[in-house]
Amino acid sequence: MKKMIIVVVVLVLIAGGAGGFAFMQYSSASQAQAELEKLQEIQQKFDALVKESESQQASIASLIEKAQQFDAVKEALSNGVLLQDLETILRAQQAQTPERILSLGALRLIVKGKADPSTVEAYDRALQMVDIDNKLASICAAQAGMVAAGKKVEMLSECRKRQDAMAAGAPGATPAQAGAAAPPPAPAARPAGTP
Repeated sequence: MKKMIIVVVVLVLIAGGAGGFAFMQYSSASQAQAELEKLQEIQQKFDALVKESESQQASIASLIEKAQQFDAVKEALSNGVLLQDLETILRAQQAQTPERILSLGALRLIVKGKADPSTVEAYDRALQMVDIDNKLASICAAQAGMVAAGKKVEMLSECRKRQDAMAAGAPGATPAQAGAAAPPPAPAARPAGTP
């Protein structure tokens, strides 16, 4: 009987040891699996960063190429002959257009740089010639008319802002818009006894 108890105790100890060993192996395998998943996630992030880096290198190479082209154009135009010719042509033209003035401003920007006051003046003059407020009002009116006629049109964001301002009678609306949004004035009160 003692032998049987000893055998049972030894078997229980062996089973407990084997169970403990199996649990430890399972824990370390689970831990290794979690670490492997983390490493795979890190590898994916690294691969994405490598692809992004390659894309950025291609962008940088493209920018370097464009900068070299710009430098070559700037060097070729630096003598100012073309700029003088264009200014002479524009002075002789009876009807100067915003596009021609913009071209002059762009050429001045390349040849003389952004510090040249004539560059800013050319761009400012082109903006004044375009009269963007009137053109924007016309565009917004045309879009609103198309929408009212049942045509699906994606309104410009500026037109939506103008419509919202008109609907709300906001202080940002132009006087013409505010007048259009305001209700008509009430008739003046007549004194009692007048027809």
